[in-house]
Amino acid sequence: MNTDTQTTTPVILAKDLVKTYGNVHALKGMNLRVDSGEIVAFLGRNGAGKSTTIDIILGLQQADSGSVEVFGMSAKEAIRRGLIGVVLQSGSLPGDYSVAEILKLFSRVYKRTQSIDPLVEETHLRHLLGRKIRKLSGGEQQRVRLAMALIPDPELIILDEPTAGMDVTMRKEFWDLMSTQASKGKTILFATHYLAEAQDYAQRTVIVNAGRVSADAPTEEIRRAHSSTRLAFSIPSSSLEGVRAGLAARAAELGTVWELSDIAEVDSPDSAPASLSEEDLAADQWLRVEFHTTFSDEAARHIVAIPQACEFEVVFSSLEDVFAELTQ
Repeated sequence: MNTDTQTTTPVILAKDLVKTYGNVHALKGMNLRVDSGEIVAFLGRNGAGKSTTIDIILGLQQADSGSVEVFGMSAKEAIRRGLIGVVLQSGSLPGDYSVAEILKLFSRVYKRTQSIDPLVEETHLRHLLGRKIRKLSGGEQQRVRLAMALIPDPELIILDEPTAGMDVTMRKEFWDLMSTQASKGKTILFATHYLAEAQDYAQRTVIVNAGRVSADAPTEEIRRAHSSTRLAFSIPSSSLEGVRAGLAARAAELGTVWELSDIAEVDSPDSAPASLSEEDLAADQWLRVEFHTTFSDEAARHIVAIPQACEFEVVFSSLEDVFAELTQ
């Protein structure tokens, strides 16, 4: 591993970045800090400022104001030292070169490189070494870009839509490799439209909206803090008003409001709650009811204690739900 840095220095430190294109304000005071060993998802809708921020971090664009340091130095110097590996969605590769030729050529750029042969295995390029770049699919070209990014054994890996063009199998192989890199202590910052990737692989998620950070926290924490849980259960119709009143009372104790958001008639359940006889089970009309809450633990305890309730279901909001809420 490249060790040409101090571990106490932030890997990325971007402060108050402002960038405009004519009348378009792409960044309006963007702040981002990434520390050593973090795996950070950088999320936002198209035009939110993700790619502009990444370009400025990499020195591909200059901010109108604000500052950026990578390992306490300029991006240009960090790249020169082989500290940064980059996989961008765009950017053409020389089509007349073979995969083997482009990897050998790129390895000559750096003073220190890791062996290409293990990289070829890790990125599943062995069977493509003799093929011209122009003959590769979009997903295969992304794997070539990944191998190129890893050649200097970088401490920071920046990925902008890295799995674009990859099928499901390729994406799994890609993230298996990223997990391996993370286990080596690499720092990873990635932007993606596949929000399931952020939920599954990012320790921390940064959500960008309109040129600013709108949320920044551990991924699971951000999902829980900005989302609600859907709870559903079945009850006899004769119990509806009592259940509604009980929910309202418990919610009031917690300083919130629980209202049944959906009520639908359903068939009687396969097994009766212990408090009901088979005759009662068959005689009453059954309802499927649900409500949403951020107090998922308290709500779950409350509904399972309802004597007439059964067929419980708890569905947690996904990171995609949170993303939609914060960027609408």
